Amino acid sequence: MSYTLLHVVTSKRESKEMNTSVISLVLGTICIGLAPIFVKNLSGDISPSMIGALRCGIAGSILLIYQLLIKKNYIKDKRFYTMTAVIGFCFAMDLFFWHRSVHLIGAGMATILGNTQVFYLLLFGLILYKEKITVKKLLVFLFAFFGVFLILKGQVQFYQSEEFFWGVLFGLITGLCYSLYTTSIKKTSLIIFKAKISPLEIITYSSLVTSCLLLISAQFEHGHNGLRAEHLPSILGLAVLCQIVGWSLISYGLKTAPLSVSGLIILLQPVIAKTLSIFLFNEPFSSLEIVGASILLTCIYLGTHLSRPKRARDIS
Repeated sequence: MSYTLLHVVTSKRESKEMNTSVISLVLGTICIGLAPIFVKNLSGDISPSMIGALRCGIAGSILLIYQLLIKKNYIKDKRFYTMTAVIGFCFAMDLFFWHRSVHLIGAGMATILGNTQVFYLLLFGLILYKEKITVKKLLVFLFAFFGVFLILKGQVQFYQSEEFFWGVLFGLITGLCYSLYTTSIKKTSLIIFKAKISPLEIITYSSLVTSCLLLISAQFEHGHNGLRAEHLPSILGLAVLCQIVGWSLISYGLKTAPLSVSGLIILLQPVIAKTLSIFLFNEPFSSLEIVGASILLTCIYLGTHLSRPKRARDIS
């Protein structure tokens, strides 16, 4: 009797933790889903790598001031800096390859290929954390990816050329880098360091690494016409809403949620970006895109439900 009661209590606690993680991931994804809107306002005047460098540099600097001067938190564990360097490198590579994929094959196709991260995370979850992959879960993930394809289908063009080949390759590498970035954050959040580490600290130092790497990359790019006052709201939006708030919330959710579920929820990005484009820029939409969004949202719900502990599902 007491054994059964203990299992019920444990399952309820796990279910509550899962709910909190999912909410955190959804809110974080909504924040980073704003990124294309801000980038759209900047891309005509500032090169892609410079946008990324400013986004991460400002975010990292704001958080560093908070950590050192206000919170007075001085981390002395070398392992932490090693891990955040890895995280920063992965995010820099993600942005580097995605921007080049967009240039070669367009934003729609590049975004679809970048969202192959969901399958990499499914695999990493199996290898690193022994997350179970069932036929039901695999079907949910395939349908979710199909939903993303329907949402972005109008922006996709297929053609045969060397540029198309490299664009597709860079898009697939983007998905891998994105999944490595997400996995590295989860791995870091689970390591026991000498001092307690929060998601904010992970984002602080990894953002600074990303900024330095993209700043180097920006020196070899054309199209940077200089910053103007009108750019400031979009740059601050990227730094504060997307990088600080968005990725801190996602980092918090990653600690408890399975990698597979995290990848599925992050697929919400194109839905959020499309919805905002409709309201802010009067961008047209089709019934096919509505069907795609409906499929994706249904799959996210099913994928989250299937990833709960069995007893917790039975209780709910």
